[in-house]
Amino acid sequence: MRLENVVAVTGGRLLNTPAISRFDTVALSAERAARGSLYVAKDGLGIEEAIANGAYGIVTDKEVMPTDPEVAWIRVEDLASAMPKLLRLWLVIHPRNLFWVPPLVMEYLRLVVSDHRVVLLSEDPQRSSEQIFTSHPESTIFSDDKTFLDRIGASVPPTASSPVKTRIVTERLFESSVILDGTYCDRIPVPGCMLPLLTEAIGILKGGGHAYTLSRLAYTPSFEPVFVDSAFRPLPFGEGERVLVFADATLPKACWSQLGAIRWTECKLFVPTQIKFRCDIKIPMVAYRSEEELFRKLLDLPGKPGYTVLVGKKSRPFFDRIARGGRADAPSHTKGLF
Repeated sequence: MRLENVVAVTGGRLLNTPAISRFDTVALSAERAARGSLYVAKDGLGIEEAIANGAYGIVTDKEVMPTDPEVAWIRVEDLASAMPKLLRLWLVIHPRNLFWVPPLVMEYLRLVVSDHRVVLLSEDPQRSSEQIFTSHPESTIFSDDKTFLDRIGASVPPTASSPVKTRIVTERLFESSVILDGTYCDRIPVPGCMLPLLTEAIGILKGGGHAYTLSRLAYTPSFEPVFVDSAFRPLPFGEGERVLVFADATLPKACWSQLGAIRWTECKLFVPTQIKFRCDIKIPMVAYRSEEELFRKLLDLPGKPGYTVLVGKKSRPFFDRIARGGRADAPSHTKGLF
């Protein structure tokens, strides 16, 4: 990338008049900087290390004074806004095979891919930029963030997918036994309603000639049942009569129908008022406006067996909160509900 193009695209200001005129690579960490790199100093740190490693340029939104006249010092107003523009320029010179996949399919791609040529972009745009900058030309890159792809000007073709022969042998509420492409998978943690998303992920990898494995199958953040005690602390799978189901609002209709068909125990939906959610199944729905209200309503529930579906929530931050301020009742290990 030519120096004048970098300055123009990022809307930056060149603080000195160096002899260099172009950059070979972009480095987002000082240890990855090499001869010819343009180092992006996110927090203003690591600059001297990057220069020692051979960086030809520094771009930052911090107040800095050039310490090496042979290095290009570029000051931008806002690095977060400049980064997508820099990446867009870089992709013009170094095109990559970028594809968009639906977020729920992306979760299964993360579980089954086993090909080092496949790059699955992070949810963090800054980390995604670094992944692209450090990718190889032969890499196949998948993202589930349309906004990010639009910002970097990526031309995203449709993903090629190969058919995956699937036969359900047995199906329970939280697991299935299936034959996938001739391989028998016994009681895998994939509900029947989520199998089309798994097979789509496998078909995408097959369509691109990429290897995959079924050995790491697990519940995804968008449909994750967790057995809990009376204080909503997690128990081993199946060892409780209360189950929290962390569910994304965009789950397939079949998943909501499956939950709506529960007749042997109580089932309630907890839905934040901030999201648009419509469910045609007959399940009692509890709305909440804040985290505080959610936890208050949950902890006020009677200690009866049942399923509590938390729409739009992820398990990790939920249980972190429980650990910090949950009720300290005694655990109850009883027969599971599945």
